[in-house]
Amino acid sequence: MDFKNKRVTIIGLSESGFSAAKFLKERKAKVRISEMQETAGVKEKLKLLSNVEYEIGGHTKPFILKSDMMVISPGVPMCAGPVKWAKEKGIPIIGELELGTMFCPAPIIAVTGTNGKSTTVTLIHEILKANGIKSFLLGNIGTPICEDILKVSRDSVVSLEVSSFQLETIKIFRPKVAVYLNLTQDHLDRYSDMEEYTKAKFRIFENQENSDYAVLNYDDDAVRPLGNKIKSKIFYFSMRQKVKGAYLEGEKLMLDIGSGPLEICGRKDINLAGEHNIENALAALLAVRLIDKDAAIAPTLRTFEGLRHRFELIAEDGGVRYIDDSKSTTVDSTIKALKSLEGNVILIAGGRDKGSDYSFVRSEADKIKCLILIGEARNKIKEAFSGLLIPIKEAKTMGEAVSLARHTAARYDTVLLSPMCSSFDMFKDYKDRGRAFRRAVFDELSQIALPKQVF
Repeated sequence: MDFKNKRVTIIGLSESGFSAAKFLKERKAKVRISEMQETAGVKEKLKLLSNVEYEIGGHTKPFILKSDMMVISPGVPMCAGPVKWAKEKGIPIIGELELGTMFCPAPIIAVTGTNGKSTTVTLIHEILKANGIKSFLLGNIGTPICEDILKVSRDSVVSLEVSSFQLETIKIFRPKVAVYLNLTQDHLDRYSDMEEYTKAKFRIFENQENSDYAVLNYDDDAVRPLGNKIKSKIFYFSMRQKVKGAYLEGEKLMLDIGSGPLEICGRKDINLAGEHNIENALAALLAVRLIDKDAAIAPTLRTFEGLRHRFELIAEDGGVRYIDDSKSTTVDSTIKALKSLEGNVILIAGGRDKGSDYSFVRSEADKIKCLILIGEARNKIKEAFSGLLIPIKEAKTMGEAVSLARHTAARYDTVLLSPMCSSFDMFKDYKDRGRAFRRAVFDELSQIALPKQVF
């Protein structure tokens, strides 16, 4: 698409909005910014952009209606005022994901799902790199696609994490390999019900053709049936069944994409902790082999250490382990974390509620020795645990929560931060929350020196 001299209004100057603005300026568009916030950070970004028309501190209809096109950040819902005004006027609306992939010359491996996206897409990226393939790790994981898209060449691969928010605004987005990991309750503060959330996720397959690939979780009852509705070639990954794709057979990770079963590695060869990461590994190895049928997989699985704040062991003292799972912003991911642990768990949870049903965690109640609650959702979580003989404590700060946990824990217990909620009531993001947990742990365990670069 030729953007030269087109008036393109960007709604929301987040990281993706900022990257979209820089990219559009390079394409000679007349970039315009409409941003609700009037913070120092927003003003600094506007200075760096220079010579753009903008309004901050709110959105106004006259400003919006002067647009030839609108690009919205993922955090802007489709029911927002500027989006409604643009629709009424017939102004085309896309997201930063769509904008970037319009100019992508390389095949895209896109990963979506409620849980495990970041780990899986990073593992894909690392396997590709280990095989000498130039991979760009972009999308919802942290680097907007518009930030690096002009560096992408035909002989590279884009490893892309995709959220439901980003998929709401696609038009022609078409990944060569689309991976759907799982579907559980999430974002019900944005979507009216699970059906609406499900439809948004399913759009990852919308523009695929028969020459493309879909990778589905056979073990997920919400994901497996989608194979009947997809035009691309279907492959599955499974922990329970032999499938066309990748599967666990005893202690072996197997692959069968048409040439017969092939052992990739042993289950114990995977460096990542947790049963859920076996699933992530199966999805990743399958996605890579669909792009490169000869790629070596096992060496990366043996060395990949996972991501910060994803079920990360940060300390052990007196036989008590401290695990940072701050990225766990859903009930299902916390259940998976609990299932992956042996012994008693002191669970630190809470934050900003996303419309979740916390009662599902009761299925793992026998593992929870004590529940320590923080943040806005603590009363709702407490109510979901009513009637169980689990001590529940409340803390106003992360430091207080960790102190309570340390004095509750005994040898062989685990202190687990797995919040089930977003972080925005108390922290900038899940990374900030994880760092706060880490600081608090090392403050408590003062005999352990924390490297300064962690902060």
